[in-house]
Amino acid sequence: MNDFFIAANRSLNLEIDDVSLEVRQITMSQFDLWVGAADPIKSALGNVSDYSDEILNKLMQKHLIECVVMLQLITDLDHQAILKTAEDQDVFIQLLQTGLKANQSYFVDKEQKSKRRKKRTETNDHGSTWFDSFQLLISNGHSHESIMNMTYGAFKLYSEAVVKREKQNIATQSNIIRMAHHAAAKQFKSFVDELKE
Repeated sequence: MNDFFIAANRSLNLEIDDVSLEVRQITMSQFDLWVGAADPIKSALGNVSDYSDEILNKLMQKHLIECVVMLQLITDLDHQAILKTAEDQDVFIQLLQTGLKANQSYFVDKEQKSKRRKKRTETNDHGSTWFDSFQLLISNGHSHESIMNMTYGAFKLYSEAVVKREKQNIATQSNIIRMAHHAAAKQFKSFVDELKE
C-alpha cells in the first residue's frame, strides 16, 4: 500500500456474493490484541509480499485460529462468520489476502537490517518499551489519542520519519560545531547571520 493509503487510514473493500466487506488497517489501540494473532502469521509468511493461494492454504492449515482472530479485528465479522467463510476455501483466501494486503506495513519489512545493526540494536534496547516509541512521537507534536487512533503503518512511518529527522539534525549540528571550531570569527558570524535570514 502507498503512503497516502496508510496515512488516510483507508480500507479495502472485498465483494463476496453481492456483499461488500470492509477490511481495515489495524490501529494502535488494538495492536496488543493484533500482535498475538498476527505475529505467528508474519513468521510463517517470512517477508513475502505476494501471497499465492498455495502459501495461504498452508497458512490456513497451520494458523487458522490466528487468521480468524486477526480478521475479526479488521472486519465487522465475528469469529463465527469468519469460520463460516473458511468453509469455502476460495472465499476465505480472498478475505485473508485482502487483510494481509491492507496491513502490509506489519507483514512486510521493506528494509532488511544488517546483522551488525541488529546486534547493536539488541544490545541497546534492554529497557525500551512502547512508551518510548510513543514519547518519541509525542515529543514531536502527536498526542496520545492521535497515536492510539493511528494505523500501525502510520505509526511505523511517522516513527521512521522522526528518527530520520533527528539523525539529520545531529549531522547538521555536528557540521556547525566543526565549522565553528575551524572557522575564523568573521566567517562564522557571517554564517550565523545567513541562518537568521
